[in-house]
Amino acid sequence: MTDKQEYVENMDDPSSRTIGSDYSGSAAHLGEPAGGDDLPSSKLERTTSMEHQNKAQASLDVEMAKARISNTEPPSRRWIVLATATLGALFVSLQGSALIVALPDLMRELDIDFATIIWVLLTYTLAITATVPLLGYIGDAGLKGIRCRMFNIGFFVFTLGSLLCGLAQKKYNGYDLLGYRVVQGLGGALLFSNCFAIVADKFYPYNQVGFASGIINIAFAAGTILGPVIGGATVKASWKWVFFFNLPFGAVGTLAGFLFCHDTIFSHVEYTTLKKLAPTFDYIGFISLTTTLVLLFVVVVSALFPNGKVSETPSLIGMGVAMGVLFIVFIIQQTFVRGGKHYNPAKAPFIDFNLFKNWVFNNTVVLGGLAGGVARTNLTFSFIFFFQGPYSKDPLMAGILLIPFGLGIMMSGMPSGRLADVIGFRYLCTGGLALASVATLIMPLVIKPDTNTWVISALLFVNGLGWGLYQSPSASISMLCILPQQRSASSSLRIMFTMLSQMIAIVICFKIIISGMPPEAVQELFIYGGGIDAMYLPSFMHGWRIVCWITFAITLVCCICSWGLPVQPVYAKPESASEDVNATDIEEA
Repeated sequence: MTDKQEYVENMDDPSSRTIGSDYSGSAAHLGEPAGGDDLPSSKLERTTSMEHQNKAQASLDVEMAKARISNTEPPSRRWIVLATATLGALFVSLQGSALIVALPDLMRELDIDFATIIWVLLTYTLAITATVPLLGYIGDAGLKGIRCRMFNIGFFVFTLGSLLCGLAQKKYNGYDLLGYRVVQGLGGALLFSNCFAIVADKFYPYNQVGFASGIINIAFAAGTILGPVIGGATVKASWKWVFFFNLPFGAVGTLAGFLFCHDTIFSHVEYTTLKKLAPTFDYIGFISLTTTLVLLFVVVVSALFPNGKVSETPSLIGMGVAMGVLFIVFIIQQTFVRGGKHYNPAKAPFIDFNLFKNWVFNNTVVLGGLAGGVARTNLTFSFIFFFQGPYSKDPLMAGILLIPFGLGIMMSGMPSGRLADVIGFRYLCTGGLALASVATLIMPLVIKPDTNTWVISALLFVNGLGWGLYQSPSASISMLCILPQQRSASSSLRIMFTMLSQMIAIVICFKIIISGMPPEAVQELFIYGGGIDAMYLPSFMHGWRIVCWITFAITLVCCICSWGLPVQPVYAKPESASEDVNATDIEEA
């Protein structure tokens, strides 16, 4: 019996409720079954809005089970979707790291100062972080075919942004490049916000979500690690090719997306429209959260990298206060105005806090995305500083020396995702994080400025193996522990927390590792590498070891918490079931 058949047959049994059943989701995000045949009119009057959603969810899962044996879409289509999503994940992550190697050329060729070049590097991350919550909301709003449509548009916008970045002019001193990086980041957000949701939708009926998630995680890790290598190779021709390199692949992804990547349309679902959605949209929640995220980036970056009046203490305090007030407004709006006792599925909050009542969601999306992201980014940044400082390497060579970390993630990522579909999640996630914890614990104990490169590479590789074992099952269950109409929210929040983790890691590394160095020396080390003055070396190594200990502590906490993940593969189910939906529906298909 298939997993979907078991699901439908057991829906009437209260004991069959599993992870995710405590969360009823947003009815407005999917709509009700078309027509009135699914429920007698007398029952319609007695049921609550949540029960309406549960009926729709039960029917939706029957449709997904039917899709497994239907001929409306060739089974091979999902592999094309996966390949396109993998290509998108690869190049979005690639662009975030490839630019590091090109920073000296950009500063020289476009006459950009240090403060502006930092914003050129981080504006891309800011654009993704600030917009993915909105795109996740729209992806779950019940608009017909919206997830794949946003993904396909994202490929086009990302490609267009890459083209514009390569056309930046020296006379604008990098300010035009800032704007183009925003365009590129918006394209990346459109790609990333629904990437895992789209793949989960296509592979869910085949019980292959873990396998598909593993491939995407491999691509993401490969892009992050190979970025400096590709950036170093292309910048030899011109800094423009760091951006132009994306164009042919972006064109292929855009074409493949519009031709083959389309959401499955279910006949029983009544989809909403923008006209219906606009009056019920949570504008206060959207504006308050987005502005909070933007101010957070501005305050942190301006404090770390002084930039004129923006970095003066009164300005930072003013922005910090505004950020705090807006965040409080957001919490009140989501908790007491749109959420809690006032929850109305017809006017869903911008981010439904009921999601955070799900322990598995918190474990994989919040803890895995934020804390796990800080740990991984700490490793990346701390070793970039280490290789460019005590090891006296340039940025390109530092990127090459980081390859074992990404190689470890790639080698264990795909098999762990496939194994998660068969044996479950707990042992893979906990075992992987335990391995990463041990490798991180050893690093500050054995690594010194003159440690052999092979020793460092081995520790990085083992650490990567551990994170690869964790990431794919974690990404898979973050899609399976919730209802299908919440997958975009889960995917986008995971990306948001991951991007925020990068900013937190930057703060940790800059404040601890190189806090004892003057700004000129920091700029020289970060942009050009090539070594560190002997007088700063003891302070540098002390701070570097502290960051390693912090990373170990975070990884260990994630490891302990991962033991609460389920052993066997599970699927989110609605709180109540419809007696009108049963295994007979599947047999008839």
